[in-house]
Amino acid sequence: LYKMRENPEVKELLDQVTIHVVPMLNPDGAHRFRRRNAQQIDINRDALRLQTPEGQLLKHVRDSLQPDFGFNLHDQSRYYNVEGTPATATLSFLAPAYDYEKSINSVRKKAMQVIVSMNEEIQKYAPGRVGRYSDEFEPRAFGDNIQKWGTSTILIESGGYPDDPDKQYIRKLNYVAILTALYAISDASYENVNPEDYEQIPRNDRKLLSL
Repeated sequence: LYKMRENPEVKELLDQVTIHVVPMLNPDGAHRFRRRNAQQIDINRDALRLQTPEGQLLKHVRDSLQPDFGFNLHDQSRYYNVEGTPATATLSFLAPAYDYEKSINSVRKKAMQVIVSMNEEIQKYAPGRVGRYSDEFEPRAFGDNIQKWGTSTILIESGGYPDDPDKQYIRKLNYVAILTALYAISDASYENVNPEDYEQIPRNDRKLLSL
């Protein structure tokens, strides 16, 4: 790890950004491959009531750090396709809405701009396989509320890729996407991105079936 920090590119990045990681927010659910924790509560819908220790932890981390950007990482069904195509949505991005009107303020705009940068890079490795997740406002969800609380929030959903049942290639794509975002944030190059290009990313659809 020390040698990695001495890498010039890594050092340049860490000189500009500070990275905090919560490796897994819901180990109970991950163990059972389900959304709910051991209390049978969906943590991702606990942003307002904060009934779960995991939700309380995430709220404390957000409030104590006051991060400029946050990455919300999820798995997604492999039966989502990129709208208008038969291609599986390998990665889906979203800048969550923070109100029912799906308003765009400076916080959400930054998330959109970073996502455009991520999409442009991922298209080199998985062309035509990036979707845009639904931005219907969910008032209980952490992603929507963290956006509302002032942290530019970027959702990454990991779906399916041909001949990659264990999502090993998708892990690499996540690495590329997040690294691209970190560089765009570190040098502020995302500020030159047209946020309207976010709407050009095809929506997710769910037309794929298992036989």
